[in-house]
Amino acid sequence: MKEETTYGLSPQRLARLLAIGIEGACEGEDPAACRALTDVLKEMLDNKLPLDPSLPDSLPALLNWTSDQVLAAAGHAMSNLLLDPKTDLSVIKVLKDYAKELARRGAPEAKQAAATVIYYAAIASALAFHEHKMSLHSYEKLHEAYIELRKKAWIPPELKGLFRKASEACRQKTGTT
Repeated sequence: MKEETTYGLSPQRLARLLAIGIEGACEGEDPAACRALTDVLKEMLDNKLPLDPSLPDSLPALLNWTSDQVLAAAGHAMSNLLLDPKTDLSVIKVLKDYAKELARRGAPEAKQAAATVIYYAAIASALAFHEHKMSLHSYEKLHEAYIELRKKAWIPPELKGLFRKASEACRQKTGTT
């Protein structure tokens, strides 16, 4: 079965987005670039769900979609929603779709990379806390992606822990060690 891409982003493009600034930036060659990636990701994770339809990067503007669960989650930071086992799957799906759309748009590369991390974090949250795979990517591909994400110096430890749990869930589904 052919794996689908993310709104036209090939797996290679997603990998490139995740690798932005990592090769040298987080190995001492350019610490400013690594800090910039860390700052953009932290800012996005600290933001509350943007529901103002007048803002170009808000959920209604990007996805044309709202629900009672999403409205109830509006006061919470995206990081809290992703890391909370009680977050409703519909909210996690909205976060995934929102991040996917942000990564697809012509945003600066650091913002695209951060959005891609949030995209994978939403899939990880559904896997780790709800045993639900909300991706067309195989468990093997997701497992590999989570291993790679955990290596990134600019990703916060809380997300790395989530990626570890999701990686374990994928491993259990495939029966690999």
